[in-house]
Amino acid sequence: MENIKDLIKEYEEVLRDNPNDINTLRKLISLYEKDKDFIKTKYYYELALKTDKKDPLLHLKFANFLVDYFHDYEKAKDLYIYTIDLDPKNIDAYINLSWLYLEQLNDINTSYIIVQEALKYVENSEIYTQMAYIEFSKYKEYRKAEKNLQKAIKIDKKNDLAYTYLGQLYIVEGKYDNAKTIFKEALSLKNINELLIHEYIRLLIIEDKNFLEAIEVYKKALNIFPNKVIYYAYIANLYFILGNHVEAINYLHMAEEFEIKDQETLLMIGYLKVILDDNKEGALMYFEKVIELNPTNLNALSFIGFYNLINNQQIDTALNYFKKIADLSKDSFIVHYIIAQIYLLYYHEPTEALDYLLKINLERLNHTEKSHILYVIGNIYEKHVGNNHLALDYYEQAYQVEPSTYLEKVISRIYDNDKTIIN
Repeated sequence: MENIKDLIKEYEEVLRDNPNDINTLRKLISLYEKDKDFIKTKYYYELALKTDKKDPLLHLKFANFLVDYFHDYEKAKDLYIYTIDLDPKNIDAYINLSWLYLEQLNDINTSYIIVQEALKYVENSEIYTQMAYIEFSKYKEYRKAEKNLQKAIKIDKKNDLAYTYLGQLYIVEGKYDNAKTIFKEALSLKNINELLIHEYIRLLIIEDKNFLEAIEVYKKALNIFPNKVIYYAYIANLYFILGNHVEAINYLHMAEEFEIKDQETLLMIGYLKVILDDNKEGALMYFEKVIELNPTNLNALSFIGFYNLINNQQIDTALNYFKKIADLSKDSFIVHYIIAQIYLLYYHEPTEALDYLLKINLERLNHTEKSHILYVIGNIYEKHVGNNHLALDYYEQAYQVEPSTYLEKVISRIYDNDKTIIN
């Protein structure tokens, strides 16, 4: 059957006649989880465990389910422990229980003891990898971690996580050549994860400024992750940095052939459309897709705001976008400043402009920024409101923050021109 709900009905009818049929219970668990009805999934897991109390895999899967969808860490912990009691060589149970203690229960020592205990029953590459991760990231015992990661790789040359952690360890220690060697070895085995690629590329770009090799790593990564669209965008960006616009545009257009569903890639392609294709209208489409996925994405809101302000002079639309940004990022003085300028220059509403400028938290600004904002407020009071007393007050505050000859002249001019002000 194509319809999951119809299939569920059929299995539930089977279950009414055979309430202890473990295979039917397993099918219902799978179907309800696919249908994202997690309450029902949990219900059938509990029924299944009452029916089959000795299946370690069922207990393990239920524990994973409770962690992912209910954050019931205590219950999951008990299930992992029971899984290990049933099957002392169950690697996944040890690893998952170790991560649970490490990330959710904040108990590093117990997390470490669990993987140590596992080695009494089975010598396994993943266990050594988990042990090493705790050693180097939590205990800072780098030599011990390095030794265990090398053991992990010796047992399983395809353990990409062990290569990743060993490379990260070398980076932390400043052994960049060692890190590059280990990443390159992993890449030659064609067994890599995205974190390994990220760490390798970061090392090549930040430490070596070797953009060409970074491009080659991304190209090799595409052989393993051919649908990872952002890699095409990253390659395009690196070619742009190198001045090879032909290849940059080529990879940008290759990226655009995919259906893109994640914000980071949409943003990246949007920016590349501007700098490579000089196609602001095409870029706008990508930024609007970002907003569809996440209406609070500040980068996309900013681009659309500036596009409407500068390119097609849709001032009302631009102002609304900048106001959204101001609401989402209350400490961003730049966006408050932009809104104030729009009210002043396009709507000639100094009161509204002052309202946004006075919302800026000056304590978060450096001296130059603070002095400039105080000066702008003073200027609005002088030129647009006609209140020299308040203008002078803000000019003098600006001068106290960061004295300048220009501000001295502005303050002197007001004293000279307005005889109602007493020096």
